Amino acid sequence: MKTLYLDLMSGISGDMFIAALIDLGVDARQLEQELGKLRLDGYHLHVTRGRKASLEGVKFDVHLAPDPDHGEQPPVHTHSHADSYEHGRTFAQIRQLITESRLSDWVKQRAVAIFQRIAVAEGKIHGLPPDRVSFHEVGAVDSIIDITGACIALEMLGKPRVFASPVVEGTGWIDCAHGRLPIPAPATLAILGARGIPVSQCE
Repeated sequence: MKTLYLDLMSGISGDMFIAALIDLGVDARQLEQELGKLRLDGYHLHVTRGRKASLEGVKFDVHLAPDPDHGEQPPVHTHSHADSYEHGRTFAQIRQLITESRLSDWVKQRAVAIFQRIAVAEGKIHGLPPDRVSFHEVGAVDSIIDITGACIALEMLGKPRVFASPVVEGTGWIDCAHGRLPIPAPATLAILGARGIPVSQCE
């Protein structure tokens, strides 16, 4: 595959992106094997094909293992918003986790670049240098799997160039480590704003 086009008619999440790549031909078992190179515990993957609103597609979930300190965790994907039992990881810790793995250099470079982009945006909001930014939701296990898994899946598809339609976000509120925030969240707006990417909203 040489080119990948994303129609962002109502936003996109990491698990939805990986599900779409699996639907395009990424081998889910091979993806899981590659993710094992992160040596990150506390999760397992669940990939299913189903129908919703008469449309068929793939669903990708990161099921989190029970936390011994906080009881059973629900086996659902959190969309990187509310892993309240996570104490957070810094960008420096996540970068070390990725760079010390046995993943390919191509995957490492892109995964670290994504986290760095988020760290810069979060640092701007909180008044901190990127290396000192502590990720609460994005530092959670499922988000690390989403971001790194997306890079692995793109490599498996032949490293296509990725294009996207204008960004359309939803509306409403999100509960996160910093309280209740409007959608799009501040870091999302900072990332889009830094590159002059316009965003509109839909119901």
